[in-house]
Amino acid sequence: MNKVFLRNIIITVLVVALVIGGAVGIATKDSVKEVSGKNQGVVELHVSMGGAMSELGDTASDLVSDITGGGISIDTVLETVKGFIYSDAIVNVIMSLAYPLLKQTLTDLNMLEFAHTIDLYYSGPSLAEQLGENTYTCLDKDGSRKPLNEVLSSVGDDWTYMDTEVSYTKENGKQATTTLWNSIEWGVTDEESFFVVMAEMSKGLRGVLEVCIQSKTRVVNVNVLEVLLDFDAIPIRMDAADIYNVSEKSGYESCLVPLFNMLGLVDGEYPTVEEYLGYADIADMWKGILQPVFAAVDKIANSADPMQSITSLLVNFANAVESGSLVDGMRCLRMDAKFNPLAALVMGYEDGLLFNLGQSLVEIIGELGIKLDGDFNTLLDSLLQMIVKADSADLPNMDVATLTACASAQTLANGATYYVADAQKVTDFLIDYVIQEATVDAILQHTSLAGTQTASDVLAGVASSKEGLSKVVKTLAQALFFSK
Repeated sequence: MNKVFLRNIIITVLVVALVIGGAVGIATKDSVKEVSGKNQGVVELHVSMGGAMSELGDTASDLVSDITGGGISIDTVLETVKGFIYSDAIVNVIMSLAYPLLKQTLTDLNMLEFAHTIDLYYSGPSLAEQLGENTYTCLDKDGSRKPLNEVLSSVGDDWTYMDTEVSYTKENGKQATTTLWNSIEWGVTDEESFFVVMAEMSKGLRGVLEVCIQSKTRVVNVNVLEVLLDFDAIPIRMDAADIYNVSEKSGYESCLVPLFNMLGLVDGEYPTVEEYLGYADIADMWKGILQPVFAAVDKIANSADPMQSITSLLVNFANAVESGSLVDGMRCLRMDAKFNPLAALVMGYEDGLLFNLGQSLVEIIGELGIKLDGDFNTLLDSLLQMIVKADSADLPNMDVATLTACASAQTLANGATYYVADAQKVTDFLIDYVIQEATVDAILQHTSLAGTQTASDVLAGVASSKEGLSKVVKTLAQALFFSK
C-alpha cells in the first residue's frame, strides 16, 4: 500500500460525497416529512430510491474493485462517478422529490388556481402539456411501457400514482421490480443530454428556480370575476400579488456562491452573480449549479497537494456549519408574497413568506439523519447515529475553534473568508480526536463489542498507550500523505 493508492481512495470518497450529495440533495430514504410555508403544513414525500441506489451500489462496487486492483487513475474515478450522475436515475430522483413537494405546498397555501400564472405546473397533465411532443417513456401500473405523457395524464394531481411498484424484464432477461418514478427513460447518455433532460423535467418548476435562486419577481394575474363569482366569461384581470424573494441578496449569491467558495473555487471558476441571474434557459440554471461542483472536484483531484485541498474543505465546511452560515445561506432560497389589498381582503391572504426552499432542504436532509441546523458536533453525532442505525449517538465534542486554528484565513475577491489548512496540523488534530478514549468508547457502544471485556481491553489499551499510539499514527500519516 502506498500513498498514491490511499490518496486515490480519499479522492474517490470525496468525489462520491460531493457530486452525489450536490446532485440529489442527499436523498437516501423512502419517505421523509417536510414543513413548508407559514401555515406549517406537513408534506409527506414518498421518494423511491431503489433504482438510483441500486445503480450507485454497482458503481461503488466497480470503483472499489478497480481501486483495490491498483492502477486506477483519478480521471477514471471522476468519469465513472460522472457517468452515474449524468443518468436517468438522478433525473428521476430529483423529479420524485420536487413535484410532490410543489403540489402539497401549493395545496397548503390554497394557491393551486394561481400556480400556472407564475410557471408552476404541479399536476401530471399540466406537466405533460409543458413537455409537449417527446419520445420519453415510462412503465405504467399494468407493467407495460408507454409514452411518458400518457402516464402523466393518468397521474392527475395525485403523485402517489408514481409510487406504484411494477415488475419488468431487464435487458439481461432477469425479472426486477421498480417504481414508476424510477422507470422513466429520458435517454441521458452524457453531460450534454443530462442538462437538456433536466431542463425538460423542470419545466413545471421554472417559477421556483427563478424566484428562489435568481430572485426574480413574478406577478400573479387573475380574473377578478372568476375569483369572486366563479364566472370567467368576462375577463376583468387584476395583478393580485407579487411573488418575490425578500432576501437582501439573490439565492444564488447567498447560498450557492458561498458553497462554491467552501469547495475551493474562486471568481472565474463559477458563473458570476450577474451572469447567473441573467439565465433564461433552465438548462443553464442547472449547469450553473452543478458544473461548479464538478469543477471543484476536478480542482482538488488534480491539485499538486490533494490533502491540503481536502483538509481545507473540511475546515471551511466545519466553520460554515458551526457558525450557521451554511444553513442561513440555504434559507435565502425562498418565495415571499406581497398581495394587492383587495386580493388580500377577498382571498384572505397575508403578505410574507410563502415557501422556503432552503428550509425544506434542511428539513429533508434532517429527516434523512443529517442535522445541518445545529452546531458541528450535532452534525457529527447525527452522522454516527445514521451510520450505526442507532436512535441516538453522542461523540465527545470536537473543538471547532482549535480545528479552524489549524488554517489561515484569506479574503477572497468577493469579500468572503476562505480558510487554507495546514494539512499536517489538521491531520494531527483529527488523529488526536479519534484516539481519545471517549471517542473510541462512543463508537464501541454501537458495535457488538459494547459491554464486553474486549471493549474494556481496547479502552484500557488506548488509555495506557495513547501517546505512543498517536506518534505511530501520525508518523504513518506523514509517510503516506505528506512525504515527497
